[in-house]
Amino acid sequence: MSAFSALWLTIILSACAQVFLKRGVTRIGSGAPFSYVSLLKSPWVWAWGISFVLATGLWLIAMSRIQVSYAFPLLSISYPIVAVLSIFLLGERIPASRWMAIAVITFGVALIYRSS
Repeated sequence: MSAFSALWLTIILSACAQVFLKRGVTRIGSGAPFSYVSLLKSPWVWAWGISFVLATGLWLIAMSRIQVSYAFPLLSISYPIVAVLSIFLLGERIPASRWMAIAVITFGVALIYRSS
């Protein structure tokens, strides 16, 4: 696998992991008292854990071959991915001011991406 493929898969899996975790802990916290056992029973929390482990493994591949000053800022491209996923999977509403902030960050990431 190429380092850039590993990097982009890391970004996508990391974004998905955040939404999976939010979905898992939100369902647990909606009525029943919090417990670690209920966390372990949540398929969303398991999806988060698996995504996180896979993303970490892919990140190791990417970091072994790409400069950290290039790769690490690109992780920020997960912000718009998380925002879109949170709309469809979590039913969140995102105000225009937050979209503007995400756009500014994404523009900065595009500048870094072009520098390769």
